[in-house]
Amino acid sequence: MYRDNSLVPIETVRIAALGALATKPRTYGEIAADVRLFTSRIVGPSLDLMGISIELLRAEGVVETLPEDGDQKDPRLTLTPSGHEMLLRLLQAPIRTPNTELSRLVVALKMRFLHLLTPPERQEQVALLRTLTTAERLRFVELEEQSDGANLFKDWLSLQIQLLDIRLAWIDGFSKRCC
Repeated sequence: MYRDNSLVPIETVRIAALGALATKPRTYGEIAADVRLFTSRIVGPSLDLMGISIELLRAEGVVETLPEDGDQKDPRLTLTPSGHEMLLRLLQAPIRTPNTELSRLVVALKMRFLHLLTPPERQEQVALLRTLTTAERLRFVELEEQSDGANLFKDWLSLQIQLLDIRLAWIDGFSKRCC
């Protein structure tokens, strides 16, 4: 994690892998495909987001082979209790800023696996997202106010503010539905 306890890229991939296993046991190939598909659809191909080794996750004790699959060439894996705890801890980590590719991926993963958290934990994550979005909107409003007269940049800023207003309205509605 970074100093502010937000996630580094490899921890983001951990959320994707552990979250996939939280829904059902899967083989290494299925986990790798799920992680690669999801991350590439959100941020595109990225060397920073290359998959983590399942052997590392095994060595850390967060995933294990299902006993009945022990002799198979590509056995199904499942989360251990410590893997489930790690996933929940990572899902509750802060988000650095909402407008980077990595942050978009973190938000998407949090939303994908939000159902794994308790209602109060979900509400906390939605409130965090609202706070970050509000802060981003404020930065754009301040920049718009500092811009000279009517120009194309000010038009773009106005669009960004409108999009953030839509996002905030969505977050408010989502907060009522999810938690």
